[in-house]
Amino acid sequence: MKKRIALLLLAGFSGLVACSSETGESAAEAAAPIAALQINDPVLRRTYESSCMNCHGVAGTGAPISGDVQAWAPRMAKGMDTLLDHSIDGFNSMPPMGMCPQCSEDDFVALIELMAGVQGE
Repeated sequence: MKKRIALLLLAGFSGLVACSSETGESAAEAAAPIAALQINDPVLRRTYESSCMNCHGVAGTGAPISGDVQAWAPRMAKGMDTLLDHSIDGFNSMPPMGMCPQCSEDDFVALIELMAGVQGE
């Protein structure tokens, strides 16, 4: 029983360390773009939360943070076709199909626009 408790405590502590910001920014600063993210479509919200948020919703992962228009601008400048290719084929740390094997190209476009802050433009 004591081993199980120690293991659970170690796992919990490891999770906290893994989610800490490497840049020294506060949790509120790191979460600011995420807090501003408005997802009105419930299907898009579920897809984002299950496939994108683990990397694009956490500072320090190397992925551009959802809602951070400045971080997304150079990526958007490459064009939607390039971003779509990166989402489907994978690119750097982006896994192929972006952890969303059920997503269509239209789904990826909607998710990219949402995260880049250009939804509906």
